Amino acid sequence: MDVQHKLDELRRMVQSARSVPLSASCLVNRTELLAGFDEAQRMFPEEFETARKVAADRDAIVAEGRAEADRLVEEARRERAELVERTDIHREAHTAADELTAKAQEEADGLRREVDDYVDGKLAGFEIALQKTLASVALGREELRGRGAGAGRGGGGPKSPAEVDEYVETKLGRFEQSLRRTLDSVTRGRERLRDRSGLDDSFAGGDPDGPPLPGERPDE
Repeated sequence: MDVQHKLDELRRMVQSARSVPLSASCLVNRTELLAGFDEAQRMFPEEFETARKVAADRDAIVAEGRAEADRLVEEARRERAELVERTDIHREAHTAADELTAKAQEEADGLRREVDDYVDGKLAGFEIALQKTLASVALGREELRGRGAGAGRGGGGPKSPAEVDEYVETKLGRFEQSLRRTLDSVTRGRERLRDRSGLDDSFAGGDPDGPPLPGERPDE
């Protein structure tokens, strides 16, 4: 079960709880509700750990890909020089060397694009997941505020339903702020990557997993 499903489960728990007569409050198991919320918070870093790592390491991944592309071009240039030195037919040597260099440059450009597309696809998937979770959290907070508007702070145990709602709403608010900061960081990272690589927004609503890394076999 992921974070969004857990939040949906907690929302259903509140919606199906027995109403308090003559009020907008309801009776819920406070221990069960707070335990569910704590579980959702624990699930968040586990669910997005891989995506966070890709976001944090995007520059290293791109740099490694670009270094490999530069190595291919330099190797082609060395082979071109050796080919020219070994042959007496300079025209044929230059033609063959130019073709070799052009092919290496094409491979290097393709590798750069694949690496950039891979990182952007991963970040796009993480961005979409964050947006969905943010929407779920915001909806839960809105429901709590709407229900709490008509609730009092009467007796009924150590904490009234309104106090429980206030506590959960505060926790959800902090959780939402953390999500928004992470989403802003991912969005800025994608913008920098697109500015540097000339990528478009083709992954903005696409496959969350993104394209496979160059040399990586797709899942079967």
